[in-house]
Amino acid sequence: MSGADALAALNLPSKARKCVDSHRACIERAEDRCTVDVWLDRAESLIDGLKASGAFNDSTIEALYVNFDKAAMARLAELKP
Repeated sequence: MSGADALAALNLPSKARKCVDSHRACIERAEDRCTVDVWLDRAESLIDGLKASGAFNDSTIEALYVNFDKAAMARLAELKP
């Protein structure tokens, strides 16, 4: 299952889904390592906010962290010379 497919399996409200998808897309098209790191930090802040809202269970929050980490690692692998 690809990262995008894993995210699609999560039941997120439309506004949260839009933010998650936007952050993932930014990671996937980052032009360098520094930009990947910036967008990963932003994604983790987004997840922290979703967690603080109390509207998401622990497994959804964990799945988001894992998904963003995998997206960042994949992009960094693509950027390696």
